[in-house]
Amino acid sequence: MRLGIATNGRSCEYKMQEVFKLWLNKKGLSFKDELRVPEVHRIADFVVLKPGKGLINVEAKCNDFDCMLKQLKDHATYCNYSFAYIPDFCRTPKWFKKQLMELGYGLLIYNWDHKIITEVLEAHQNKITNDELRARVIKKIRA
Repeated sequence: MRLGIATNGRSCEYKMQEVFKLWLNKKGLSFKDELRVPEVHRIADFVVLKPGKGLINVEAKCNDFDCMLKQLKDHATYCNYSFAYIPDFCRTPKWFKKQLMELGYGLLIYNWDHKIITEVLEAHQNKITNDELRARVIKKIRA
């Protein structure tokens, strides 16, 4: 059940990403946005380097959760943690929430009205299968 607005007609992915950049900068975190990762045939919306935690992938989407989960799975091969980043007005089907929980991905919510980001679901560590790629991406972020 939803108490608030629920519409698939609103697309705010670019605005969400703009606010997320400011949020990361305010926290003093190093990151690359729109990072092309040819080894997984994807462009990561954000790859964040958090000291002591490693690489964090954040994928922003307004509605296409199936695509988002595929992106998260691909980037999880080299990132320590993964987060879905969605607006507060979109519908979240049961299967999507179940997949986030089963895969251990976190969830960040963008509040449309107040331009605020909230972590609503903690991410659990991914099982990294590509340490070499992880090292290369860290090098790109530090460069």
